[in-house]
Amino acid sequence: MLTKLKKIYRVLSRTERAAFAASVAIAAVTSVILAGTVIGKVTKAVAARGGSYSEGVVGQPSFVNPVIASNDADKSLVRLLFSNVMDLSEKVEPEGEGRVWVLRLKENLAWHDGEELTSDDVLFTVRKIQDPDSRSPLFESWQGVRLERVSSREVRFNLGNPYVFFASNLKNLYVLPKHLYEHIPVANWRISEFNLKPVGSGPYVFDSYDTRPDGFITEYRIKPNGEYFDARPFISNITFRFYQNKDELIHAFNGGRIDGLAGIEMRELEQIGRPYGVEYFQLPNYYAVFFNQNQNIALKEREVRRALAAAVDRQKLVAEIFKGRAAVVTGPIPHDTDLARATIHASPASADAANEILEDAKWARGETGIRETRVRNSAIHLELTLTVPDVPFLVRTAEYLKSAWEEIGAAIHINLVPLEEVADPIIKNREYQMILFGNILNAGSDLYSFWHSSERFHPGLNLSLYHNDKVDGLIESIRQNFDVERAESLYRELQERIVEDFPAIFLYSPDYLYVTGKELKGMSPRLITEPADRFSNIADWHLKTKRVLK
Repeated sequence: MLTKLKKIYRVLSRTERAAFAASVAIAAVTSVILAGTVIGKVTKAVAARGGSYSEGVVGQPSFVNPVIASNDADKSLVRLLFSNVMDLSEKVEPEGEGRVWVLRLKENLAWHDGEELTSDDVLFTVRKIQDPDSRSPLFESWQGVRLERVSSREVRFNLGNPYVFFASNLKNLYVLPKHLYEHIPVANWRISEFNLKPVGSGPYVFDSYDTRPDGFITEYRIKPNGEYFDARPFISNITFRFYQNKDELIHAFNGGRIDGLAGIEMRELEQIGRPYGVEYFQLPNYYAVFFNQNQNIALKEREVRRALAAAVDRQKLVAEIFKGRAAVVTGPIPHDTDLARATIHASPASADAANEILEDAKWARGETGIRETRVRNSAIHLELTLTVPDVPFLVRTAEYLKSAWEEIGAAIHINLVPLEEVADPIIKNREYQMILFGNILNAGSDLYSFWHSSERFHPGLNLSLYHNDKVDGLIESIRQNFDVERAESLYRELQERIVEDFPAIFLYSPDYLYVTGKELKGMSPRLITEPADRFSNIADWHLKTKRVLK
């Protein structure tokens, strides 16, 4: 056939040869297009194994140990190297009206070193969380839980009272290997080499890490667990690279040294100078101004707190600080959270309304423009101090609040505090008049730690030192209620009662931003309990694809 075509080509004129060549080229291109169309119709692209991914993180891993992990770097690595007990189980169910929970592990579970994973590991992990010497961040959530070993695969948790949110406890319980830790005194866990070279049961296995001469960990490498009990991950290698601040982190991304980074603010996207994609996660959290009425006599008046709330334009805050990537929050539960379908509607922000509230409450402007009232023949000035963690978006929020409140006759002082000093001593000792801070709820929206009166002092998180017997009762009822419709009714009443008392000004719930290069696929933006849970669907993440028949 080819010989005949050559003979025909030789007898053609120059013009005919050009036309012939063009026809052949068109036929070739058409064939390729048709082949591509046919392939596209009968095949589909699916995730394929392979590729390396690097994520940049500000900070350092210290305790890659699910019992004592406390920072985002530690928790992120825990999610990848360990497994939570819900994923390890084939059955988890409540009994006895929720007073007892029974858990049965899957068969043939193993640690990364090949040792069998059993119920003894689960019991060991919980008991170490309950040990005060471990100083576990999970300590409070496991107090009062009694454990019973039924078999090598089955455990019973005796709670004493029904607790509807216990499933959240289990979801956050990542299991430790007893055979490696049982001979180490729990007080020495923080100096154990297993904190940086952990043996877990998760989808990835520890590989290696590098440090600078000063001990700063620069890289931490993990690889897939070939014996993982669930779906094996597609990405062959993941490297975490650590930086001292956001500027270094963004510079590394722009320079192509990392493929992704998490936890940056909307305004910081403007500093990124290479093609990227952004995934927006929602967290069950909110930021608010919490009033400590014991520290300022003016704050004891409900009408003062109400006026301060009336002056705040939440929509403006969301638009200007987050460019719309945050939800307005008007009550103690973010609206997208489970069982929190009752929405609390706040009145539109109005300086006029705030001024009217203060005038009616006999807070008049003095000669300086600052409002004052008289209590037992003494003048009380509306002079308040707002404590603010030194975090950029919180600082900008505080500047807005100061301006809005000064407009209605309040004198506002901002006390800017380094982030590392906020928990201790500021919150621990309740050393503030007002504090701009955030609450992170668990997956079930248990408000006990944040609003029950028993949590007013350390280690409780009732930052407003709020006490309302009816609210206490509602919180306790919700914890023991397994009926969804009844729970919604209780939540609605609970939110309304808290909001009516104005113990805080609820502001917003920002999205959690995850920035990646265009190559990463399979990430699923959704509501996550905390930032480390962005890895909860790591088995779907992939960098490569292949085509298979439909």
